[in-house]
Amino acid sequence: MTATRNEPTTVTAPLTRTLPPVTRTDLALYAGASGDHNPVHIDIDAARRAGLDDVIAHGMLSMAWAGRVLEEVAGPGSVRTYRMRFTAPVRVGDRLSVTVRPAGEDVEVQVVDSEGAVKARGTARLGPAVPGTERSRDR
Repeated sequence: MTATRNEPTTVTAPLTRTLPPVTRTDLALYAGASGDHNPVHIDIDAARRAGLDDVIAHGMLSMAWAGRVLEEVAGPGSVRTYRMRFTAPVRVGDRLSVTVRPAGEDVEVQVVDSEGAVKARGTARLGPAVPGTERSRDR
């Protein structure tokens, strides 16, 4: 990754970050923060009625985790556009890895589980980092 003040961040090589396992607490906290209380994300009985074995993570939660990795790679405030397609459900206990790799003017973002199943993929365009916008990296 390279960047100078007022120049877009450039990702020159793939970079992968592995996240902690997905927990029910993550899903409950995200439901509360986002207002998305769809029961397939927080109620195992509702998930089973929907044909699932267990609750599944919100797609936007996976996108948010990948977005944090993007900002880690490129710097705070550097993500100008970001789109993602969800390809498979993320389940409690999944240990996700996010890979960011160069793709022309954009970067590709891919979220996979520990068995290599692709859960989401997308692209982002990066700009210069915005000084003074750092935030906690806790999760």
